[in-house]
Amino acid sequence: MGYSVLSRYRSELMGAAMLWVMLFHARDLDLGLEGLNLLRAAGFGGVDIFILLSAMGLAVSLGRRERKYGTFLARRAGRVLPAYYAVMLPYTAWKIARGAAPLSTLFWNASLLSYWARAEGSFNWYVSGIMTFYVLTPPAWALLRRSRRPAALTAAAVAAGLLLCRYILQGGAPWAWLDFFYRVPVFFLGLLMGRYVLEERKLGRADKAFWALWLALGAGYLALSFLIDPDVLYLPLCHLFLFTTVPMCLTGCLLFERLPLGALRRLLRLVGENSLEIYLLNVSVFSETALLHGLVRFGPTNRLFYCVMFTVNIALGVLLHRCVERARECWRKYRYGKDQTSAGPL
Repeated sequence: MGYSVLSRYRSELMGAAMLWVMLFHARDLDLGLEGLNLLRAAGFGGVDIFILLSAMGLAVSLGRRERKYGTFLARRAGRVLPAYYAVMLPYTAWKIARGAAPLSTLFWNASLLSYWARAEGSFNWYVSGIMTFYVLTPPAWALLRRSRRPAALTAAAVAAGLLLCRYILQGGAPWAWLDFFYRVPVFFLGLLMGRYVLEERKLGRADKAFWALWLALGAGYLALSFLIDPDVLYLPLCHLFLFTTVPMCLTGCLLFERLPLGALRRLLRLVGENSLEIYLLNVSVFSETALLHGLVRFGPTNRLFYCVMFTVNIALGVLLHRCVERARECWRKYRYGKDQTSAGPL
């Protein structure tokens, strides 16, 4: 097995990550077992999987076909922003109409600056964050691609990301920015995985030993985070996913390779291919749990409630994805003409 499995099963892995994030956002869901509830509470790690696989995919794309910087950003914006505006604009307008946000929120959310400006009523941070990563990707990938020691360069970038997080934790910047900066190290790991995919690098014994050791270091970090007084040294649990994300993804690929998971794989692929739209609806419409509970409630554990909500969330996400793709195709035909195909896919 080689690193190429990360590319082969990218959609399935993103689907698993999306379901994990949805569980994390279901904060009043009781799964009945303490271990399962802890796993649900750790679902913010699904975003690290998104960032890792997105960075890997971008690296592979740039490695196979170089693009001008502006063209690259335009294509990324063309993929993300139509779905974002389709959800954000009506949701923000609804919040303004009911007095939950000022009118200026519409500008801040539309400009993608709400997260960085910490504007009142700002939309979820992810799109602002991922677009920032897109801005960084071409120069970061160019450095990594030219490097004779990509692993050492990645280690240096990871260390720099960790130092940035420490600076923010010490009060150098708003703590809310950590949603983005916690993922900087994983972003650079994703670029490295992209280089390994392009090189068709195999998972040899040395690689397996390294990732096993890396995972063991993560276990040590987790143990220390509970043993050390946070007033003496604060060890954020978010850093745990720096150690676990790549091993988790490789393990998931191994399971997809070795086990007969046909139906599960198809479900995860469906969720993964529509993950952006599912996510946007999940952090907006389906985050209004107080309103939704007023419409539908099934017992104190909320298990059946979330089964229904997750199903509807996924179905609407798939529908939104298809509507956006259809609108994009109509726009391309209008702009380039029905018979012109040189523009390529967005």
